[in-house]
Amino acid sequence: MKTYKQYNITPARGQALLNFSGRRLPDKIEVFEAEAIENVKNKQNEALPLPNKETELNPDFTNLLIQGDCLSACAYLKSKNIKIDLVYIDPPFASGANYAKKIYLRNGNKSDIGDQNTNIGEEIMYGDIWQKEDYLNWLYERLLAIREVMSETGSIYVHLDWHIGHYVKIMMDEIFGEENFRNEIIWCYSSPSIKNHDFPKKHENIYRYSKSDEYYANFEDIRIPYKKLNTGTSNAIFKEDYRLDERGKIPEDWWEISPVGRKKEELSNYATQKPEAILQRIIKASSDAGMIVADFFSGSGTTVKVASDLKRQFIACDIGINAVQTTRDRLAKSGASFDILKIKDGLRLFRNPEQTAAKIFGIIEGFKSAADFDLNSFWDGGIAQADGSYTPVKFSGIQDKLTKELLDVYLEEIYKLEDTAGGNKNGVIIIYAHKEIEINQKHIDKAIKDAGKTDLKAKLICLDDILAEKKDSFFTEDNADISVNKQKGKYKVKINKYFSPYLKNKLEEYNAKKIKKGTLKQDLNKAVEISENGLELIEAVQFDTTLAQVWKSESALEDKAGIKEKIKGEYRLNTDKFKIKIRNIAGDEIIIESDKLKSFLKRGIK
Repeated sequence: MKTYKQYNITPARGQALLNFSGRRLPDKIEVFEAEAIENVKNKQNEALPLPNKETELNPDFTNLLIQGDCLSACAYLKSKNIKIDLVYIDPPFASGANYAKKIYLRNGNKSDIGDQNTNIGEEIMYGDIWQKEDYLNWLYERLLAIREVMSETGSIYVHLDWHIGHYVKIMMDEIFGEENFRNEIIWCYSSPSIKNHDFPKKHENIYRYSKSDEYYANFEDIRIPYKKLNTGTSNAIFKEDYRLDERGKIPEDWWEISPVGRKKEELSNYATQKPEAILQRIIKASSDAGMIVADFFSGSGTTVKVASDLKRQFIACDIGINAVQTTRDRLAKSGASFDILKIKDGLRLFRNPEQTAAKIFGIIEGFKSAADFDLNSFWDGGIAQADGSYTPVKFSGIQDKLTKELLDVYLEEIYKLEDTAGGNKNGVIIIYAHKEIEINQKHIDKAIKDAGKTDLKAKLICLDDILAEKKDSFFTEDNADISVNKQKGKYKVKINKYFSPYLKNKLEEYNAKKIKKGTLKQDLNKAVEISENGLELIEAVQFDTTLAQVWKSESALEDKAGIKEKIKGEYRLNTDKFKIKIRNIAGDEIIIESDKLKSFLKRGIK
């Protein structure tokens, strides 16, 4: 297996220590290469204020949108000696739920392909179902990595809620030092609630830390007007002892800001989108123009969009392709200039880790959920055998490297199987995406033998081997029929037909559920069907006429259809030499070069 350069993580320095079973203290992170996949240039935002030469900022820094895990992104930034002045992250909350977006056909809200509701199902954006210990280990390592790339005058804001925030607060005391805790900000809001026996939970927590005691702060730009009481006096507690400032007051550590759905902000169809007002306040308070602002769980891209609006430089990162696409489109629309990088960690994700795991289990013959075999939540499921027995399966995950410490945790769970009833005689399977070099089949066999706690065997399987074996069923590309004709000195590029095997199956599942529920009244004529040209399956079309190695979109030719819109399908170019990128409504993309259109068509349109 290919080896990668590593860098050391500085140990946490705080005295607070959160102890729990399986606690891991990582000391190294692998550095993967990053590939530039797109360059977005907008003239209106090319001239940003240069940073102060006395700071650690890079005057030639280029704004970045990185597709990859937070850990890999931080390793890449450290390898480039890039320092960040302000970090805001809104990571998973360990809420026990999966977050999805709805998929809408882009038919211009017409009803000729079915009912007015063109939603044909949902796609999981990210999974937020964790064992508490797994979550804390996962976030701890990423917070350590983030600290490594922060400037000495930098600050970090971590946005969580009641599910796990109190544990993370202790970890941040350990990582950044209790003396560098600055605020616990409470974001409070009102919204409808059906709670009858508990007070409705209508606030979230934002933990603010600095990296050192010399941190940048400027709260003058975030003053808010004083509220006036009915009597016309100010809300100062003792007016005679309080000198009012006409500029308003600096906000307290509780912020009343309406959620996105109540604001006139563009909704991204991203379930956990945060209001721009929160980020405006944070960015103004803890950074200056030209400084670098980063969000390593960018989601819908609110942080970096606001940072760009406020003339800051920015870094956005997310492991999910849908989040990267949403952020990319939002930044491009706002006039930002940036490069898109993809971390080359050797993994082929199906949109995001959650959908990748679901795909993997879907293509393993005989795989069933853990509940089907009465296994505890540690196990992802099991493989049913012909004799009625089963083989438990554990996937170490896309984002977790299989280390010796993590393997010890797995072995303890394997030992427990010896005492459970029900056909575990086949041993277990451990699937890994990344692992330490020392871990191999001989290592795990010896570890089990030396422990003497079980006769079960554990078989190691590399994710790459599964993907290689099942690549045709795992990654089935869309295809398109595209024609090019010269008309009046220009070239008309027309998408005659588009087809997506994945969305075809998605639509069939949707119709089957509707029929089963009786909502179609068994009338198949009312089922939603793909039109002859299939253009309603397309969300966005982009062109690159530079034909450079790195994709550069022509902003004037970009065509994106909102939920109630549809793409044009015909485009006028000054050249017949181009690359066209087509993104479907689920987020899958294909890129076709004009000189390969004929060979592409030979693959056939369904």
